[in-house]
Amino acid sequence: MTSVVQLVTVPSADTPSTCLVLRTDKGHYIFGRIPEGTQRAFNSRRLSVVGVTQVFLSGSAGWDQLGGLTGYLLTIASAATAAKEALVAANADREKRGRKRIELTGHEGVSIHAGDNIGHILACNRGVIFRQPIRTHLFEHRDDPRTADPTQLQPDWQDDAVRVWKVPTTRERSGSPRKRRRSADQEQNDGDDAAAFKEEQSLSDPDVARIIVDHLLWNGNLYVGPLVMRRVGELQSTDTALVTVDGVLRKYTGPYADQGRTVPNPNDKAWVLPPPGSKGRKMGEETMRLEDIPLPQTSYSRTSMSYIVKTHDRRGKFDRAAAEALGVDKMDFKQLIAGREVKGKDGATVTPDMVLGDPIFGRGFIVADIAGPDFIESFMRRPEWSNQELMANIPVMYWLLGPGMSSHPRIQQFMREHPDTQHVICAPDTCPNMITNPGSAELQMMLRRIDPDRFPILKYDNAVKVPAPAADTNTQFGRAGRKVQLMPRLHFDDEAVAPFPDLVSPWDSVSPDVLALAEQAKAKASDPAFLAKIEQGEKDIPNRDASIVCLGTGSSVPSKYRNVSGTLIRVPGIGNYLFDCGEGTVGQIRRLYGDAETEDILRNLRCVVISHLHADHHLGAISVFRSWYEQTLRDGSTANLAVSCIPRFRDILQDLSQVEDFGFHRLRFPTCAPSNGDKNRSTEQHHRGIMTAYMNNNNNNNKDQGQGQGDDNFGLTAIRRVDVPHCYLAMGTELELTSGLRIAYSGDCRPSPAFARAFRGAHLLIHECTFADDMSDHARQKMHSTLSEALGVARDMGARRTLLTHFSQRYVKADSLRWDEDAHGSSGDGSGDGGGGGGIGGERAVLLAFDFMTVRLGDFQRAACYLPALEKLMEKTDE
Repeated sequence: MTSVVQLVTVPSADTPSTCLVLRTDKGHYIFGRIPEGTQRAFNSRRLSVVGVTQVFLSGSAGWDQLGGLTGYLLTIASAATAAKEALVAANADREKRGRKRIELTGHEGVSIHAGDNIGHILACNRGVIFRQPIRTHLFEHRDDPRTADPTQLQPDWQDDAVRVWKVPTTRERSGSPRKRRRSADQEQNDGDDAAAFKEEQSLSDPDVARIIVDHLLWNGNLYVGPLVMRRVGELQSTDTALVTVDGVLRKYTGPYADQGRTVPNPNDKAWVLPPPGSKGRKMGEETMRLEDIPLPQTSYSRTSMSYIVKTHDRRGKFDRAAAEALGVDKMDFKQLIAGREVKGKDGATVTPDMVLGDPIFGRGFIVADIAGPDFIESFMRRPEWSNQELMANIPVMYWLLGPGMSSHPRIQQFMREHPDTQHVICAPDTCPNMITNPGSAELQMMLRRIDPDRFPILKYDNAVKVPAPAADTNTQFGRAGRKVQLMPRLHFDDEAVAPFPDLVSPWDSVSPDVLALAEQAKAKASDPAFLAKIEQGEKDIPNRDASIVCLGTGSSVPSKYRNVSGTLIRVPGIGNYLFDCGEGTVGQIRRLYGDAETEDILRNLRCVVISHLHADHHLGAISVFRSWYEQTLRDGSTANLAVSCIPRFRDILQDLSQVEDFGFHRLRFPTCAPSNGDKNRSTEQHHRGIMTAYMNNNNNNNKDQGQGQGDDNFGLTAIRRVDVPHCYLAMGTELELTSGLRIAYSGDCRPSPAFARAFRGAHLLIHECTFADDMSDHARQKMHSTLSEALGVARDMGARRTLLTHFSQRYVKADSLRWDEDAHGSSGDGSGDGGGGGGIGGERAVLLAFDFMTVRLGDFQRAACYLPALEKLMEKTDE
């Protein structure tokens, strides 16, 4: 059986952590971390995530560890659904032809192994992810058997292919982060005084979170009813139920009346898990919805998980000649190979060891996750490292280290003490910040060849920050793609290393006819008369120097050329504003701007808008908030950040803040009602018409809503929102800046007359354009907009400038969204009065977004001149 371990990601701007995949003939496994961007990296490496059914997360529970896990699970769920639909269609065809049906085999599910709080983090999604068609099986490691008994060498988990020993290490208490208070009044305390922190709290019982994740969220059933209220005395021993004990929700473990035991407090309420497939509720039955289940409070994790992984031992090679010499019948050869005794010459017993060569011991690897010096002592004290049996046949050890840890003397000493193991260091300072997604970067270079003003060169560095180890040592730096074949023969495959992307060839590959169109566009865009006309027509538009930065322009899932939703507006002298932040948003910013300018972007971030709670619009929010918060700490700033969202999203953030300090206490929620914390979790307030949050920096009232904080400088006059038709409480949003600039954002939706009326005359409209016009039926089914529908909204709104984004990933490079002037009018060169842009006063300026495209508000009409060249480029690259 072949077993190969491969580095899929190493620390870079696109993927902040390390992820390994182990492929065997019997299954695929992930080890390490699944940061944001992992799924996209798998695609870039042409690796499938769908076949992975066992995930072993290393490190401490937090967003760096599993920011990409939810997206990965959703992709597997979508694949399972698609496979089922395809099989149903195939069976229908087989029935017509009189052929036998193919039986559907369901997905076996995904097992997730990690340290404490993994269940709590995944259960935080209970308000936004429902009823998935695959199952998860959580293994939240809370025990440490080898610390209690070092001679206990049984694997903590195994299957037919691999054995896994979990190695937990504990953070030294002196280095544990202090935990912020979460009460409403303390959320406003931005000082460093002791009152802002609370005493260390113990970890929560994982049972409630496990029930939410395994039985309600990812239960393999597309429908699950709410929890049903029963009396404790009515519970059966087969029921899975939750009860409140001392004000905290816990799993009920008995006693049960059907076991003949006395039940104390039989009239207490219990919330019972509905049976599989149950729907609805009975008349008068009291229920609790999934999103309303209160999570027990927990504490920051103090445990970091590492792993020892080994394949199984294999029997030696069968010696046919020896078996024949012993008189074994040929029919019994298989019995010997399988390890059973048989009879030979004269009835003598022949045992397997008499005809088999020396056994082949299973080889393996170690994943050592040490984020900082607080874990060093605990790691080095582990009994596993001195156990010869466990450490035997470990040809490679992967070190997942935090910044500056690669030169730590204790780690260097450990490497010297294990000279027969190849030590691979994966750390931010030992791995090159190379481009992880070359397809997107190569396209960027071709686009830049056409329009260098709108398509900048991405920031990357193919060097490492520390000296490389000598060639004759047993140490090397991690590189994505590098493989090690463990079985049947040991082989280090450096040829599989991902090459540094070639960004020169794409530049040179642009065809002459495309370049000719680009030259025509350049001449038109620089014509003095054209520029004078623009100046005259745009005199009343404020902040024409504001930059619109397209961070993610695709829908649903990250792809080769398009990341998921994220649009950054940079307004000089006022601040930066982010509209939605799908997975990998921070990575896109760092890849586009590099470290220094990213710091400035974060420093001046004023408001984040979350339009609705589909995963492709908010899974990058935690990284955005944490990066912004860490920048304020480095600057010594006490600034706050406005977040426009619905209360349910604020509740998710509040739950997540129990396990990671990403600055929740410094977030302000002007579009949410005051929070009651975990008490009386309120249902959503459905807004009718327009809901407006006025941002008055001199008003000290309504602090819970984020208005009037002394250190708040959001640069906003108002945030206006209106319901749009897409999903539960999807909101179209308008930000009005103190300069008068008005930016309208549709989020995802069908064309909305209410949205167009509410924000009539907006200076900039950012509207979704998921499908081409030939997919109008699909757009209605999925509650999205087509190209013509989006332009119709722009026309009805009278938007001065329009950016179309959020394209279906079926349009790989938007080549199928070509501009049809007969249908859509001119794209925005300022001549004529066709209907394309929907502007006022005869001007039209509409652009189709590409990832990393950066355009100033005052340059829309100049940028639109390049559309014919861009369309021709897409046509050529597809050919």
